[in-house]
Amino acid sequence: MIYDLLEVFKKEYDKPNKGDKLILDNYQLKDGLYVIVNQKNETEYLIYKAEKQIEDKELSLKDLEGNRVKNRYYNLAEKDYYSSYLNSNKSFYDKKIHNVNYLSFFVKLESFISKDEKKLLNFEVIKKHFEAFIDYSKFTKSEEKEILTNYKEKFTNEERKREILSNSDFILNNIDKFVTVANENGVVNYIKIFFEAPIEKYQEESNFYYSIKIFNDISYSVKFSDNVYGLSDSNMGLNAKKPYLEHKTKKTIAPFMIEQNNALLVKKFFDWLKYQKYQNKYPNGEQFFLNRDYKEKDMITDFDYLPIKINKFDDSIYYKNYLQVFENKNLIDDDTIDSLGQLEQIVDEIFYNDQLISNYYGDVYNKLNKIFANLIYITRDAMVNYFKKYDERAFYSVLQKNGIDFVLEHLRNDRELKAKKAMNLKLSLQNYYFKHKSKGEQVMNVSEMQRTIFTKLDTADYSLLTTQEFFYLCGQVAKYLLLQSEKEKKNADMLEPFLRAKYAQKLKKEIEFVFFKYKHKISLEFGKKISNAMSLIMAYENDEKLAKNMDYFLIGALSKNLFFMKKEEN
Repeated sequence: MIYDLLEVFKKEYDKPNKGDKLILDNYQLKDGLYVIVNQKNETEYLIYKAEKQIEDKELSLKDLEGNRVKNRYYNLAEKDYYSSYLNSNKSFYDKKIHNVNYLSFFVKLESFISKDEKKLLNFEVIKKHFEAFIDYSKFTKSEEKEILTNYKEKFTNEERKREILSNSDFILNNIDKFVTVANENGVVNYIKIFFEAPIEKYQEESNFYYSIKIFNDISYSVKFSDNVYGLSDSNMGLNAKKPYLEHKTKKTIAPFMIEQNNALLVKKFFDWLKYQKYQNKYPNGEQFFLNRDYKEKDMITDFDYLPIKINKFDDSIYYKNYLQVFENKNLIDDDTIDSLGQLEQIVDEIFYNDQLISNYYGDVYNKLNKIFANLIYITRDAMVNYFKKYDERAFYSVLQKNGIDFVLEHLRNDRELKAKKAMNLKLSLQNYYFKHKSKGEQVMNVSEMQRTIFTKLDTADYSLLTTQEFFYLCGQVAKYLLLQSEKEKKNADMLEPFLRAKYAQKLKKEIEFVFFKYKHKISLEFGKKISNAMSLIMAYENDEKLAKNMDYFLIGALSKNLFFMKKEEN
C-alpha cells in the first residue's frame, strides 16, 4: 500500500513550486500564543484561535489588538511544521516540551499554571532540553550513534552551540512573561516561541531529529549498501503490546521496512493526507480508495486499488413501483436509477433509513436498536465495496441474503411506507441483476399474481395453490384481518405473530386464529372472498419454511389488498 501511494504522491511532490508547499498550503496551526523573537531579541505576539464559522483558517490569526494578520500565517506555518515532534512518544527530551529544534520552544500553558505538580515543567528540564541539541549525546543506542556521526561537523560548530545556549537563556529569562501574556489574553492551549532564522535552517535542524526518530523503533533498522532501512512509523503500530504484527519466521521481524529517505517522504504524505477533507475517499487520485480514521485523519483504515470506475450505468436500473404504493395520496411513479452515486443515496435512504453512509466505518451509532445496528455491521462492507470501490459482487449477495431484513426492520419499527419502498427497491434491484447477471430467473410478477388470486377468489376455484400463491395469499389475508382490529392505531408491527411462524402449517394456524378472532367484524360484502381465501389456505398441505418464502408473504401483506379491489381494477 505505502509504495503504491508514495509513487503517486512523489510525482506531485516533485513538481516545480510544490514540495512541502503541498502540506503547508493546508496546514492548520493549533490554538495558542505565538511569540516571534527577532535578532535583537525583540518580541512580537500573535494569537491563533480557530473560528469554525470562518472557512479561511488564516483569518483566525490576530495580533493582541484583535487585528487579523493573515499575511503572517504561512511563515508561522512553515516554522511550526519544521519544529513539531512526530508524536508524544517521540518527544526530543521531555514529553511536556513539543518542539524538536533549538529555534523554537513549544509548551502547553498548563505546564506552568497547573495545580498538579506532576504536570508542571521546571526550568532545569528546559535547560537540559536545549543543551541536548548541542551534540545529541542523549541518544545512546548504537543505531542512533551510527546515524548521528553523519552530523558530527555540525554538532561541533561553536557558533551553533552559542546560538543554542543563547536561545535557552532567553526562554528561561522570559517564559514567565509569556505565561502572563497568555493568561491576560485568554489563551488556554499552547505557548509557541520562534526565533527568527532562515526557513532552511529550521529544516536542517529538524532533519537531525527525523534521522533518528522517523522510524517506528530504530532498533529494527538495518544498514544495507550505505542506506538505512527501518520500520515505518506511519500507519504502523508495532510495539510490545502488538507482537502479532511481527514476522515470526524471518530474520528481520519488522513487518514492513522502508529506506530512510522514503520514510521521510511517507511522513510528508501522511502530513498532507491529514489536512485533506475526511469525506474525500480519493485524495490521492481516483485509482486509490482511502478511508481514514475520523479522529486520526492521517491513519488509513481501508485501502484499495481501483482498476475501474463506475459513474453512470450503461443500462439504468428501472425502479418500479411493484406494490402500487401511494405516498401523500399519490401513486409513486416508476423511475430510473442512472448512476452509482444515485443508487448509493437511494439505498441509504430506503434500506438503511439514512444510517448507512454515516456508519460506513467505526462503531455504529449507539442509539440504533441492536438488530438494526447488527444488520449494518454485517452488510456495510459490501456497500463500501460497491459504492466506493466499484465492486458489485458482494452487493448482490447481500441483496439476496439480507434484502428482506431491511423490509422487516422497517415493519418492526412501524415504518410501513418505508417497508413498501424497500420491497420495491429490492425487487427492482433483483430484476436488474436477473436481467444482466442471471439469465432465466425473474422476480414475482405482482400484477399477474393479483389477477390469478383474484380470479380464484371470485370464482371459488379451489385448485391447489402454488408455493408463491400460498404465501402471497397468506400475506393478503393476514393484512386484511389485522385491519379489522378495533385498535385506534394499527401499527405495522402487528404482523409480528405471523412473521414468527417458521413453517407454512404454523402460519396457517396463526391466520386461522386471527380469522376467528375478527370473524364477526367481516361484512357480508367481503365474506365470500375471505371465506374462499381461507378455504384455499386451509387446503394447502405442504410445509415449507416461511423464511425461504418471506418475499412472497410480505409482497402479499404490503401490496394493494385484493379484498378491497373491484374486478375492473385487475
